[in-house]
Amino acid sequence: MNYADLTVIIPCYNSSQTIIRCLDSIKNQTLLPEKIIVVDDCSHDNTLDILKEYKKYNSKLNLEIFELNKNSGPSFARNLGVKSASSAYIAFLDSDDVWVRNKLEIQYKSMLDNDLNFSFHLYSAFPSIIVKDCILKKVTLFDLAKRQIICTPTVMVKKNILKDFNTDMRFCEDFLCWVMSNNNNNFYYIDSYLANGFKKQYGESGLSSNMREMHLGVLKAFKILYYENYINLWSFILFSAMEHVKYPIRILRSKSVF
Repeated sequence: MNYADLTVIIPCYNSSQTIIRCLDSIKNQTLLPEKIIVVDDCSHDNTLDILKEYKKYNSKLNLEIFELNKNSGPSFARNLGVKSASSAYIAFLDSDDVWVRNKLEIQYKSMLDNDLNFSFHLYSAFPSIIVKDCILKKVTLFDLAKRQIICTPTVMVKKNILKDFNTDMRFCEDFLCWVMSNNNNNFYYIDSYLANGFKKQYGESGLSSNMREMHLGVLKAFKILYYENYINLWSFILFSAMEHVKYPIRILRSKSVF
């Protein structure tokens, strides 16, 4: 069995119904990671028992389990996992998401062949069976400001460039991390659905309260990027204005669905 110089980071909280499905999607990869780090964020169900039992019967996976004694949020959990990893590359997966069988092989090879520091791929709310035409494409930061398409379970990144997730943010902290880590106007992605999670990209509820929190999170991310010199004043104004236009459109679309 071949192993990649890569660690998978999985935060989990009360994930007893989905964590086995998640881990099985890693176990069945055509290229296995060097290590899997699962950080349990003080679950109140039997997630930890399931994890320990899974580790016992799946020795081919180098599974390391961290237990937090206080619920600290996914950003804290991911930061802890990254700091504990020794691999050259990091990939992220959430406890209710899964990968298609050759996701790691495709993306890891693409990272090495193209000397990439950061990449992602497409994400589907529904299970993907056939993977077609894994073409590497490019988007700019402006494209992502128009439509944020980077989902956490699709990201692979070199550990030595990866910034911390902002633990003071509950929304859009992942987007902020990706932009600061990549620190480049160009983002490369594989034009294929290699991950899915049986849920919509931005959550199933569609509640306007969550959409408002997301809106405020996007604006905060742009402000941080500007103050820390990742974007210039013109980009900050433009990106913020675009977000103010998009927010009421999202609200109207959500009301037309329900």
